[in-house]
Amino acid sequence: MARRRLRPGAMKSARAFAALGLVALLVSCEKKAEQGATAPVPVTVTPITQKDVYVSRTWVGLLNGYQNADIRAQVNGYLLTQNYKEGSLVKKGTILFTIDPRPFEAALAQAQADYAKAVAQATLAKVTLDRQTQLYKTKVISQQEYDTSYQQAQADFAAVAAQQAQVDTAQINLNYCTITAPFDGIVGLAQAQIGDLVGPSGSEAVLTQMSQVNPIKVNFSITEEQYLEAAPLLKKLQDTAAADLEARIQLRLADGKEYPELGKFDFVNRQVTSSTGTIQITALFPNDNDVLRPGLFGRITAPVQMLPDALVVPQASLVELQGKYFVGVLKPDNTVQFVPIKPGPLDGEYQVIDPVVKQFKLAAGDKVIVGGVEKVRGDVKVSPSAWQAPTPTPAPGASPTPTPAS
Repeated sequence: MARRRLRPGAMKSARAFAALGLVALLVSCEKKAEQGATAPVPVTVTPITQKDVYVSRTWVGLLNGYQNADIRAQVNGYLLTQNYKEGSLVKKGTILFTIDPRPFEAALAQAQADYAKAVAQATLAKVTLDRQTQLYKTKVISQQEYDTSYQQAQADFAAVAAQQAQVDTAQINLNYCTITAPFDGIVGLAQAQIGDLVGPSGSEAVLTQMSQVNPIKVNFSITEEQYLEAAPLLKKLQDTAAADLEARIQLRLADGKEYPELGKFDFVNRQVTSSTGTIQITALFPNDNDVLRPGLFGRITAPVQMLPDALVVPQASLVELQGKYFVGVLKPDNTVQFVPIKPGPLDGEYQVIDPVVKQFKLAAGDKVIVGGVEKVRGDVKVSPSAWQAPTPTPAPGASPTPTPAS
């Protein structure tokens, strides 16, 4: 049988198709080899933790002294000395002012003399009564004479007690001439000058003001709705001994800086103010360096609710896609499954999460992707390493900053 000979043009076309087929085969093989040789994507992972989380809110608070006192003159007299430096910190019992004591020393001496006279009269009355008693028993004197002597003795004894009270009053008034600090605290400007006539009433009644500032109070008001939301927690705090309360309240001052010490719950007021619809809560902050002063304003961030056994992940592990949030969960075969979640309250640099689909269950110990999540595609394998938490820098009120999805 004779062979069919191809024309030269047809032979060239056949060779071209063969060459193209060979190239396609080689490219396909190279792609398969390239896919098989793809290295796992490096990522950092951390386990989901489970703990009690406190939900916080922020209010404007006003600082006030733990104790405040008007230092008043309790007797009338001329101001003799001022014994403190205005604005200084003094201890309880420190002498602040003295009033001219001479009139009160004289009054005390007069009262003591009157007391001595009353004692002498009472002594004589007792001797007389004893003598009259013997005479009455022997029927020497009448009943009336005995009764008169007895009543006179009782009157003289009462006069002694009255004169003793006068001595005590004079001593108290003399003591009032030395005005001392009622507690440890800071003393303010003097309202009276040396030589002024001061007393319990009038324009010079208040000599100065004083406040105890360590600890210092911060008063803030919450609405009725917020109070009802936080009522179970407030009840628990009220029933807890002060020594057992944990410091959880944060204070941000007017310069925007966070006060380094945390405060404790002190008390909630007895009633809601009808005019404003709010109720006052008071917190206590340590003030060892005396930086905080009454009258300062600050922003208080305090817990209002506790979420028991909440699931918590770093904020950086959240992925946002069209308003929805996900976390990448590491599977046993080192692939990643993105689980839809609902972001909850912040806990410092961490976020409370809650799965939104029942078939995707999350539990403490499941590992989530923190670093490198933007490089994960499909079923590609990853090379996990432990995520190192940064130095904690709590920022109350900050919003979550999830990693954008690619």
